[in-house]
Amino acid sequence: MNKDKRVLAAEFLPALALLILLGFRYAARNDMIQYNVALYGMMSVAAFVLPYAAMMALMKEQESFRPRRQMFQTRYLSFIILIALTMALAGFLVNWTSAYQMGRTVRNDAVLAGAPLWQLILLSVVLPSLCEELFFRGALLPALEPGGFYGAMILSSVCFALIHGDLTNLLAPLCAGMLYCYLTYITDSVWSAVAAHAVNNTVTLAIRYLLERYSTAGLWQYFIVFVLLAFFIALYFAMGRLDRLVDKGRVPRIPLTGLKDTARSVFLSPGLWVLLALFIFKTFYLNV
Repeated sequence: MNKDKRVLAAEFLPALALLILLGFRYAARNDMIQYNVALYGMMSVAAFVLPYAAMMALMKEQESFRPRRQMFQTRYLSFIILIALTMALAGFLVNWTSAYQMGRTVRNDAVLAGAPLWQLILLSVVLPSLCEELFFRGALLPALEPGGFYGAMILSSVCFALIHGDLTNLLAPLCAGMLYCYLTYITDSVWSAVAAHAVNNTVTLAIRYLLERYSTAGLWQYFIVFVLLAFFIALYFAMGRLDRLVDKGRVPRIPLTGLKDTARSVFLSPGLWVLLALFIFKTFYLNV
């Protein structure tokens, strides 16, 4: 299966996004620029808006390219909120387990510590949800889809995880990325992924707030139990809502792709291997 040259070029754009992030952080760490809230916001936008613009220019003549920018129908809203809540709680549990097993702590961005609430919401919820989803699910996913949706979903989600993750935070963004791809497909709208991402980040922000505020109260073991219970409740209602959507014929089936073609589209992606090399370099050398 020979890939179109534009698709091959598109596969390198996640590496460009990570390079932009690393460039900002390296410059800040070496006192070339001042790492503050304004720079954090600029970095978050530039790292995904610039590759998104490049993707739009690259794929504008591609007839099969569908960014899915139309608004999703409101009948999907309750499912989007419930499944995003489920993913946020699961992500916290997975990250906590990984950090515990590795003897690490899940790192937060220190630059946002003490920031006003409106800045936290803007930088932790609004900008990431909008910029990242437009790039990953509104541009990268449809660019890769000619090789099969499953391959495009896996590849774009792995890229999403490598850009966001560290050694304690890989599985959660990988699963979240696949969920956002699924929501984009069944609702035929990238805005469902934006909404789910916003819910996920809001819940994560609330959990971090509670942990920081009440960490000295000796309630940690009870908090883990509460999160686990909330996860199962949210999952139950999310699956119930999905069943109703399926029964009403409102969830389209994803076309099957051969396992060999799916594996080939993922593992023979040169852009993915470049991104993986950058991730290893970031993790073990730059440590940013």
